[in-house]
Amino acid sequence: MVSRTYFALGAVIITLLLTPLSSAGSSGMNYLDSTTTENSDAYTSSVSVNHNNTIIASSHGRFVEFHDGASLNLIKRFDLGREVYDIQFSPDGGRLAISIAALESVPDSLRIINAISLEFESGQARGNNRPGNIDWSPDGQRIVAPNLNNGALVYNASSMAEILALNGRHTSDVTCVSFSKTGNYIATGDESGKIQLWDSSGNALEADINVGEEVVGCDFSLQDAKIAISTISGNVFSFVPSGSSLQSIDLGNNYGIQWSENSDLLYVLDSDNSPELIALDGSTFTVIHSTKLMHKSLDFAVIEDSTLLSNFYVATDSNHIAIYGNPSYPEGYGDMGSDLDGDNIPDVIDLDDDGDSYLDDWDFNCQNATVCSREPDLQTIRSMRVGIEGNSLIIEDIYTMSQSDTYIFRNLTRRAIISDQRISYEETNMIESAFCHNMDQNDYIQKLRNSISLSVGQVNNGTTNCEILDGLSFTKTFDKEQLTFSFKTEFDVAPNISLPLTIYFDSQISVIESSITHKVENYPILIEHITLDDESLYTLWWKSDTEKPQLNYTSLVERDSQINTALESIKHNIWVILAVAASSLLVAWVLIRRRNLNSVILDDSEFEKELAEDSDIGYDDNFIADDDISKPTPISELEQPITDNNDDVIVSEAIPSEERPTDRRAFILDEDTELSESRNTKRRSGRIQRNAQGPIMTTKRKRLDGKLDVPGEKIISKKSPLGTREKNVPKVRKVRRVKATKEEEDY
Repeated sequence: MVSRTYFALGAVIITLLLTPLSSAGSSGMNYLDSTTTENSDAYTSSVSVNHNNTIIASSHGRFVEFHDGASLNLIKRFDLGREVYDIQFSPDGGRLAISIAALESVPDSLRIINAISLEFESGQARGNNRPGNIDWSPDGQRIVAPNLNNGALVYNASSMAEILALNGRHTSDVTCVSFSKTGNYIATGDESGKIQLWDSSGNALEADINVGEEVVGCDFSLQDAKIAISTISGNVFSFVPSGSSLQSIDLGNNYGIQWSENSDLLYVLDSDNSPELIALDGSTFTVIHSTKLMHKSLDFAVIEDSTLLSNFYVATDSNHIAIYGNPSYPEGYGDMGSDLDGDNIPDVIDLDDDGDSYLDDWDFNCQNATVCSREPDLQTIRSMRVGIEGNSLIIEDIYTMSQSDTYIFRNLTRRAIISDQRISYEETNMIESAFCHNMDQNDYIQKLRNSISLSVGQVNNGTTNCEILDGLSFTKTFDKEQLTFSFKTEFDVAPNISLPLTIYFDSQISVIESSITHKVENYPILIEHITLDDESLYTLWWKSDTEKPQLNYTSLVERDSQINTALESIKHNIWVILAVAASSLLVAWVLIRRRNLNSVILDDSEFEKELAEDSDIGYDDNFIADDDISKPTPISELEQPITDNNDDVIVSEAIPSEERPTDRRAFILDEDTELSESRNTKRRSGRIQRNAQGPIMTTKRKRLDGKLDVPGEKIISKKSPLGTREKNVPKVRKVRRVKATKEEEDY
């Protein structure tokens, strides 16, 4: 059991040692400059540099251009007529081999340009009709290139005559060819993933190497000890010439590999959403260092100084060849002469005397000075924003690029992820990552920390974050807004921040030799002091100033709360408040009293109006209130009027209709209870219809408008005018007069 545990532990340790690191330090390389083709629509696909870095060759579609390595000016352009696949300088740099799209009927897909005379050489040969690379032998006497027969051919570099045919081992197009460093081997790789090794005589070796997917890069290490293979999906493998596998790593989408000429380092060009040039340890595939790129990358050329990487060139898929390396000091640095901005370049040489990122010939950004090139624009010079948060000191160092450099960065970036005309957030983040990763952060933090002193305590540690502020996201190439970026550094203050505190700046630092800041103006500096009240105080700090900036922080004056302030105001004005309250109460009492008196006084005219309004209600005159109904009394014979039969009929208008026998109310046993209830609820009752058997019962029906429909009831409307209303005239009734007999009179 114990032995098994030790075995497992040993396996874990070995695995950790052999596993490549996921992150690496910066190579110290930064973007320096770029070549530019005259054709704005050209897309660079390949690049090569001669042995002494004096000529940079690049392919743009069907053109090949030569640029001066120092000035980057265009030397000459060559038109090849068809798309260029690959270009390679000879080991001595005297000739450039070019591979273009092949035609079976025309043997001119391999051409040679003399780099001295800048003319085409007469020799021609036939290559392949699909993209693939070409390579020179170490002695510069031979060239190997893929052919149309799923193989490759070796040509004499002078006459372009065929020397060797490397056929019969591949079943698909050859996509990669390479000579070994000694010239003893030739490697060919195809679309299916098969790698075939050949000796210098063109004999196939029996080494069986297959990576299972299309090969896009192949190269031999120093002394032919190893061969490295990269695939289209981003896998990188290493093998010994006998075919045994050594290492493998997945680095994402890549466009080629190259072994170091002087050391066991393998360079891989990674070109996914976070492009970079990675240096791997050739034995363990551990990432030694990397350089983040801010653009798409299709091909690269590495220049070494002894065993160290000095600079490299990248084809960007735009109209540029980007150049990376260790920044050098500009022309005129350190010369004697008047220097306004303090950048150690005399004003007679310096193109920007006041350091505001505007060239002197185009500097019109001033208000009072007659010579604007001597008055800096405070919006575009370097600035430092200083503030305190908790026990931390935060310094944001802000830089602004010139408009010309801003245009170049936009051109490099606009095809980084997608082919469009505007910079996206992803592309902006890619440049942020490159700015921060490629700088020597430890050097910057140490210099900034040493330039700061405190009246109480000291600054320790420090972390830096890079950010693009303006000028990239959603901008077009020639927008006038300039690119602005910042390095935001947070320091710990030991033991703690205690107020009052004074911050002293002793010197203006610069890291142009190890960061992208070599492309911007570094002097003078605008100090923005953020107080504890979040107010900004500004100081323009020239490098020649003898008095250094001092930022003072004092304790905040404790302010009373709003509640305490209100209570204090009430306390100091208590008598005024009481007087106002008493006056308000008195006025309110008077108004209420007056209103009550007006409501007690009765006006007869108001009552008459109310009675008139009540009389306007359209009641039927035949309706009789229940309270006015009394019990009928029996009529005696003595009370009957004695009439003469001969009397005429008279008209009676005063006989109530209720005195008719048919109009008498029915007898109710509990009539008293009904009358008492009717007193509580007064209502209007209509005329009761009767017959010989008693009252006629009717049923109330509900109408669609929600009212009750009582048969025989008159519809009452308040909308009819009073002047047109018909008056209720009592019905004229005929009464027969009875004449009394003589016997009755005697009685």
